[in-house]
Amino acid sequence: MAQGGISLEEIFSLFAKFGDTKSDGKVITLTNADKWLKQAQVVDGKKMTTTDTGIAFNKLKSKTITFKQFMEFIEDLAKSKNMNVEEIKTKLLACSIPGGHGVTVR
Repeated sequence: MAQGGISLEEIFSLFAKFGDTKSDGKVITLTNADKWLKQAQVVDGKKMTTTDTGIAFNKLKSKTITFKQFMEFIEDLAKSKNMNVEEIKTKLLACSIPGGHGVTVR
């Protein structure tokens, strides 16, 4: 859980809705997934780039993905970049809401 006890799935829903008034928060686009990964400092332009996320996202053969698919996407990214998937999840939780500054997790 992140600050205030918000879950990864709840943050997923917030990012899925971010900038899209028609979204119900059940599926996320690559653009919004990239926003979340950048805000969480998972995508840093060096170790992991938006090219990496695009390749992993396209493996799912869909323009939008569910939370379950997002977890598969994160696992695939971690594996392809030799990163710890739990560390990525921790960063995603710590970044808080879209546009927020997040919190430091140690």
